[in-house]
Amino acid sequence: MLTSIKIATTGLTGFSKELQTISNNVANLNTPGFKGSNAKFSSFFSHEGDSASGGHQGASSGAGLATLPSVVNFAQGQINQTGNDLDVAVDGNGFFVLRDSKGQTFYTRDGSFKFDSKGFLVDADGNHVQALSNQGVLQDISLDGLKTNPASASKAIQLSGRLSTADTDKAVGGVIVIDAVGGSHTLAVNFKNNNAVSPGSWLVTIKDGNDTVTIGEIKFVSGALDSAHNSLSFTYSPAGVAAMPLTLTLDANTTSAATGASTLAVSNIDGYAQGDMSKTSFDGEGKLVVSYTNGQTSKNQTLALANFSSTDHLVAISGNKFKSTRQQDVTLGVASSNLSTIDGGALEGSNVDLSKEFSAIIITQRGYQASSELISTANQMLDTLLHMKG
Repeated sequence: MLTSIKIATTGLTGFSKELQTISNNVANLNTPGFKGSNAKFSSFFSHEGDSASGGHQGASSGAGLATLPSVVNFAQGQINQTGNDLDVAVDGNGFFVLRDSKGQTFYTRDGSFKFDSKGFLVDADGNHVQALSNQGVLQDISLDGLKTNPASASKAIQLSGRLSTADTDKAVGGVIVIDAVGGSHTLAVNFKNNNAVSPGSWLVTIKDGNDTVTIGEIKFVSGALDSAHNSLSFTYSPAGVAAMPLTLTLDANTTSAATGASTLAVSNIDGYAQGDMSKTSFDGEGKLVVSYTNGQTSKNQTLALANFSSTDHLVAISGNKFKSTRQQDVTLGVASSNLSTIDGGALEGSNVDLSKEFSAIIITQRGYQASSELISTANQMLDTLLHMKG
């Protein structure tokens, strides 16, 4: 009878452990990146030798239930849009890599990140999110040196359209160029019909206000640009800043005709003023995209992803993180190297299936009730035995 009570007690212990696992799964139903666990059990037997009652050598009898450590289910969770630019989710394999102030490394599927007051990308616990350099070295993702985007001086002015030989001249205004320190300067370009002197010829004058910057000539042959005379290179020296080498070019689509109005206009000017950081986000490769007010972007840091030859050595810890007890199992890479993608502005949800958990609750409850009934029955039988009278 005592053996039966002990066996049934192992059932109570096992079902209690399973309920604890189920409870943790359900409690973390809405935890980003949470991975549910499954309780595991095995049968337990005791071995007996020869006995006076004729037992066979090596015979065994059931001794109850052995409760094993629960096993984490690493299946992909559903990806949900959040609208937060710094939220990221891994669609595929890999874990984000985190480091704390002591240099300890952790791994997570929870991409709820933000920049702290010092400009480091961190998780909710302040651990630094890691990027992988081109040399394969982990480094903190930081906004250091990225708050502003330096100016870039203009080098090329491109015009496109039509010059009509019916016009004596064509003025193109609003030619705005940027100097090396980000200042803007407006130039005016005038085309004078020189066809009477040289067929297909137009004289070009570039001015800064009333000051002539340079003069030159462009030519057409049978209405098409002469590729040998379609541009004008010059040096512009605005007051107070360094001289700027510039090239004015008419693109290949520019034509000359005897009818119609001249439509020549600016199609593109390179260069840009200094810009301030306006937005941070991540692209599909996990690159940090820093956007600036001057229309430029910077992409020079890529989220590191850790993959494991076996997840058996990953241990779940608080804060929705894992640590590895076997670092040699870790392979570092980025999303593009392991066929995964990064979804920006989204988080991976828990992979807990609530319907399965409810089913497991019912089975666990019935098992617990049955085990407790066995203990009650064995106890009644034992009580009957103790009260037997000769």
